[in-house]
Amino acid sequence: MRIAKFLPIVLCAGLAAFFCWFPITDTDIFWHLAAGREMVRTGHFLYADPFSFTLALPQWIDVHWLFQLLVYGLFLLGGLEALLWFKVVAVAVACALLCFAVRSFRYAYTCALLCALFFYEARYLVCERPVLITMLCMAAYVFLFERVKQGMSKRFLWLCVPLQLLWANSQGLYPLGILIVAAYWVESVMFRPAGRGRRSLMTTGVLLACAVSCLVTPYGVQGLLLPFRLLGSIAPVAHSLYSLNISENVPLLALSGFEARYRVAVIATAIGVCVLFFVNRRMVRPAHVILFAGFLFLAYSAVRNVLLFFLMAAPIAGFGIMQLRLPRRVAAFVESGKIRSSLFAAAGIAVLLAWPVTGHLATLAVCPPGKTLSPFRFPEKIAEHLTAHPVSGEMFNDIRYGGYLIWTLYPQKRVFADGRIIIRSPRFFSDYLALCDQPELFSFAAQKFNLTSAILPSAIFPQYRKLIRWLYHSPDWHLEYTDGSSFLLVKNRASKMRAVDLADSGTVSSIADSICVQWRYAPYVRKEALGYFADELEDLGFAGSAETVRQKEFTTGAQR
Repeated sequence: MRIAKFLPIVLCAGLAAFFCWFPITDTDIFWHLAAGREMVRTGHFLYADPFSFTLALPQWIDVHWLFQLLVYGLFLLGGLEALLWFKVVAVAVACALLCFAVRSFRYAYTCALLCALFFYEARYLVCERPVLITMLCMAAYVFLFERVKQGMSKRFLWLCVPLQLLWANSQGLYPLGILIVAAYWVESVMFRPAGRGRRSLMTTGVLLACAVSCLVTPYGVQGLLLPFRLLGSIAPVAHSLYSLNISENVPLLALSGFEARYRVAVIATAIGVCVLFFVNRRMVRPAHVILFAGFLFLAYSAVRNVLLFFLMAAPIAGFGIMQLRLPRRVAAFVESGKIRSSLFAAAGIAVLLAWPVTGHLATLAVCPPGKTLSPFRFPEKIAEHLTAHPVSGEMFNDIRYGGYLIWTLYPQKRVFADGRIIIRSPRFFSDYLALCDQPELFSFAAQKFNLTSAILPSAIFPQYRKLIRWLYHSPDWHLEYTDGSSFLLVKNRASKMRAVDLADSGTVSSIADSICVQWRYAPYVRKEALGYFADELEDLGFAGSAETVRQKEFTTGAQR
């Protein structure tokens, strides 16, 4: 094979990685980093949660421990930017493994193109999370089994065992490895051609060894049972608390707004694969049918699994397209003008990829230059303020802020809640949601937990506005700090700092000026920030202050 023939694969894998390059949006990465830092500091695994104060029984089955040590090591080497590079490299490697799983250029080119398109569609689901390990292991399993089926030594299948061990100690999705091996085992045992008994025996041994390796974790049987508890918590049923109130767990058919595009993409992909199954019905692989059905069910169950479905659909669709037989006249036309046909195909692919490339470039153009963290998702300014001006007592916080607050304030402060919802009871989560929806209940929680501060977002997540409004107007609380997109409200007796009066035009103008300075090189983000601040001021009942902020955006924009 000439090197030039690999260029389309390299290009598409690079595009898939490019589509996943954007500032960090996932807030959970910071409690992963904090866990890695804590393990290094203490020299042992974490069996109990040290980061929050609201758990009666702080047991923690930290199945992500190996990933946490990895990302903490990367952070020490290259900061947060190293985590971004780890993500895009993982995407590129996963794509390359899938593309080279079958020795066919038609398959490889098709799979590469599909990977690029699928990763564009699912780019915002690709975060600095343990799912990166899952992606790599899934791609490696498919590569190994498909290559062995084409003649590679079956001894290579034993590589699945250390991969499964790595997977089981990195993310709770590791049972997917057993699903993949089991699918190929069914194909080798129940549908084996004559003379393939040894391969079936090898696959059986690999399946059993992978299953046993899942127990080789610091948490033993408890770690083995955890993924099934997680699966039960995101069941796509009407009464599921976690599916209804956690955006990444929303079932596919319940998506709305921007995320509705995932539903369209999954349904279109599923129809396309089913058509390929029908057209190639005499050559359909049982393993492919099992894997397609299994990962489609996962995508249906929760939007977070759409990425995994796309990752599995790409090689299955690529294999199906490889099996298609062109009509004789079409095949003769293509064969008679290979160069011309190649140029037409390249032009068509370039046009097809031009839209996602242009779209992602437009997204990156509005990102603040030099910022590794996405705007409005992390309480950076509040964490700096609390470091310089500590507040006694415990703090209430937005769940999404929890990870960052753990990373920046622990061990001086612990959090009320964070993204590790599974370590808390459904009752706790339900009560937490009730505090946001019925803020008059907050005084009872404050008394129970000795809450003296609350850190809440006013941008992106509007469900906290009721609580912000109630605390701001409460005679027992005051606003101590705000950057316009997040609010630090403190109980009067816990701080002697002067309250921030949002009814005062000078104060509001000063905050708006600081927003303009902070985002001076990112006009789009500056406009968003001022808009969020103005909306919150209106919600608090300060229409005049809100108008002052909106005029600030008009004036600043005109000056520039």
